[in-house]
Amino acid sequence: MWKFNLPTEIIFGNGEAAKLEETASALGCRKAIVTDHFLAGLPAIKSIIDKIENKVIFSEVQPNPTVANVDSLAKLLKEEKVEVIIAIGGGSSIDCAKAASCLAMTQEKSIRAFHSEGKKFGSERIPLIAVPTTAGTGSEVTPFSVLDDTEKNIKGPIAADAFYPAIAVIDPELAYSAPLKVTAATALDALSHAIEGYWSKNHQPICDMLAMEAGKNIFRHLENVLENPENKEGRNALSYAALIAGMAFQLPKNAIMHACSFPLSNRFHMPHGVACAFTMEESIKLNAPYMDGRMEAFASCCGFDSLDGMIAEITRLKKSAGLPCRIQDAGIKPEDVELLINESFHPLMNNNPKEVTKDDLWNIYTALGA
Repeated sequence: MWKFNLPTEIIFGNGEAAKLEETASALGCRKAIVTDHFLAGLPAIKSIIDKIENKVIFSEVQPNPTVANVDSLAKLLKEEKVEVIIAIGGGSSIDCAKAASCLAMTQEKSIRAFHSEGKKFGSERIPLIAVPTTAGTGSEVTPFSVLDDTEKNIKGPIAADAFYPAIAVIDPELAYSAPLKVTAATALDALSHAIEGYWSKNHQPICDMLAMEAGKNIFRHLENVLENPENKEGRNALSYAALIAGMAFQLPKNAIMHACSFPLSNRFHMPHGVACAFTMEESIKLNAPYMDGRMEAFASCCGFDSLDGMIAEITRLKKSAGLPCRIQDAGIKPEDVELLINESFHPLMNNNPKEVTKDDLWNIYTALGA
């Protein structure tokens, strides 16, 4: 028995972001634009924002969105009586907007009550339109928001059905200008979503199919885009892959790579996609023997003669993009590894096909140079 659900309307196509005023006005009159300072200053994004009427702009989102970001945005949404939110950016802007869209409909003053203090959201929210500017996070089609509580030193996700955006507008042209390192990191983030949705204990047939299609497109097109950033076909394929990878894990949920990524981002300030990719090869080696040949089938679907061939290609792509492959590359000292291991046992680890032990993580970090 299995279920599949995706309540988000998806609009995919080059140039679709230019139509956001019409799309948003169908949901509400008073609008809030959520983005970051860098994107807000880019001419291409500014031209999109300028076309949106009756708006207030929140551009304070940090690269790893914080509890304070969400609280400030929710306060603004209430004060301005916002009826529809448009989040333009990577996973940080979209995740911040998701959490604030629900917090603004409660009496709570801080998202902390839901992030680390056990409260659960109901169904009330301000409708959200998610407009990703990177090809990787898949946040536009998931019910998760990953937040950093800098006061409590906690980084992790909140899950709520109300977090699903009402509409996802995927305009591949918005990701064309992303730096190559960002392009690689976000594509590997999408690959981690596909692989973990595929091997999660909660995996199911539709998500498996989406995961394999996402993986196939990432391996087929990422190298071409890194060599030729103007490759329109490749850029479009990576945006498509990121979208369906998000669809692939939104129900099964993530596992070991994401659980390990949280302390890597929190302690060593790795961007999320870089942190997910850091343990990817060793996590595949750990889990494959417990999947009855399914991981080999995944590699075959992605065009590889063997699982080892796929693992080697992941390492090659990371190196070609300048992403860290060893703990020394990431500024991690051997004496830091025990702390990383202890902080990696997030509940997502329970979705892993193999029950993960401290010894398993020691072996992974030893292979990475500890």
